[in-house]
Amino acid sequence: MSDAVSRRELLSKLVRGSVLAGMGGAALFLVKKANGEIVWQVDASRCVNSRLGEVGVEACTLCTSECVVSLSAVRAVNDFSKCGRCNVCPAYFDITSAVNELGLPSQKLCPRDAITRKMIGAADPEDPANNFYEYVIDEEKCDGCGRCVMKCKAPLGLGSITLKVRYNKCLDCNRCAISLSCPKDAVTQVPKMAGLEIKLAEHTE
Repeated sequence: MSDAVSRRELLSKLVRGSVLAGMGGAALFLVKKANGEIVWQVDASRCVNSRLGEVGVEACTLCTSECVVSLSAVRAVNDFSKCGRCNVCPAYFDITSAVNELGLPSQKLCPRDAITRKMIGAADPEDPANNFYEYVIDEEKCDGCGRCVMKCKAPLGLGSITLKVRYNKCLDCNRCAISLSCPKDAVTQVPKMAGLEIKLAEHTE
């Protein structure tokens, strides 16, 4: 009888221990979340708009339409270290529009005019194609529609523009509405350490 009691006590302790461990893990997750250590991030390797070399697909606008805030917390961000600073940037100009008197496309691509174009250095009037420009995204205007991201991909672009969640705009929802609707599971939760977003685990297609 005492042997049976001791087994029950052992089993009871194991169950209690498992429950407490689970609660501790959940509590740790919530503490990290409250401290901003776990955040939502757009995985560029999965995002339809960001994946380099993928052609013949329409821009995905779910980051714009599904976010619970009125102006999406997702923004297009230009990594200047990768940017070609081209005279005719396919993410800035609508390259399918008519050419103007300067030999440039007459219309811009961004529907919110969120990208500015500024010349770097002195102009070369003899060869305009030799001029270089900085393309800066005004994040107060950007709504993360992804059109510029699509056009910045190869073969026309270098993939310097990607979509990112801006944490000062994000409500840090327990379950991100964009993540739920994303067809490629490209919006994931990751730990935030010293300003760097590190993937919890590598995903496969």
